Amino acid sequence: MSDKDDQDPAPVPVLTAAADVSGVVPVLTSAMAAGPGAAETPTLTEAHAPQTAAPTGLSDEALLVLRSRLAVMTRDLTERLLEESLSELETALFEKVSSRLREQLPDMLEQALRDHFDPQD
Repeated sequence: MSDKDDQDPAPVPVLTAAADVSGVVPVLTSAMAAGPGAAETPTLTEAHAPQTAAPTGLSDEALLVLRSRLAVMTRDLTERLLEESLSELETALFEKVSSRLREQLPDMLEQALRDHFDPQD
């Protein structure tokens, strides 16, 4: 296992009240402790924020808002694509089941009727 695998994931950006976040889903900033005496999960603080302005000239706060918006847009796209894929799978599965029923049901019904009405000695 490499040192990179042992590192904690990058902190999640935190939305601030001053940011323009209309239509943005709130971001969880801390987790509940697992039990008594459990350590609190750290949140994004000034220590976690980038120390210098981004090459684009955006402020740290603007970058956090941009990250949050991109996360929301990515989640929405993923959700839409999954729904479309599930719909396509549902249609394909329905057609497969219908086809198998068309193929097998007549023979099955015929056999059941023969078994029922065939006089047994």
